[in-house]
Amino acid sequence: MQLVATPASHFARKVRLLLDHYGLAYDMVDAGNVAEFSEDKFAGNPLMLVPVLNDGDLTVYDSDHIAAYLVRKHDPADRYGVLTTDVRELNARTVLNGMMSAETRLLLGARTGLNTENQPFFDKARAVFTKGFDWLDANIDLFNAETPRYLDFHLISSLDHMECYGLATPDQPPLRVLRDKLRGHASIAASSPPEPVVYA
Repeated sequence: MQLVATPASHFARKVRLLLDHYGLAYDMVDAGNVAEFSEDKFAGNPLMLVPVLNDGDLTVYDSDHIAAYLVRKHDPADRYGVLTTDVRELNARTVLNGMMSAETRLLLGARTGLNTENQPFFDKARAVFTKGFDWLDANIDLFNAETPRYLDFHLISSLDHMECYGLATPDQPPLRVLRDKLRGHASIAASSPPEPVVYA
């Protein structure tokens, strides 16, 4: 299998964590600066986003779609809760995906030369972090630092990415404790994001 991604991508990391916990071998192809727009560097994904999974003749787009594909192929018991239909868990994924998308808007806006300060569009993206942290803290019972599942992979990927790029960090003590416990798992720490790459 081949995963087209970037080393720091939060969307890709939750897939990498799932692959690592399954013990599945894969090659990672670094897509480089995702602010650029070329279908070639995104393995043909017309949305020009990472991650993209190539598995033989199949190409799979979107992190949650990739996760579901991996479960159906390799883990019928769904040990990490990827295929859950629980409304609260799916709401948590939606909140995290929204926060992660807000991160991406801010980062790529700045990377392409836009002024992201004192602009309503970007101010709203920052407000998503505050409101998202509040929601996650109020629903912290959904997460399990002792036996992490896909939702926990999702959470730590988002929180570590925000901190890596200096965007935001939660003020809520329970959320911080949860984050630190998740980081304490060697299997999670192994994929921690590297220092951000600065693109000219």
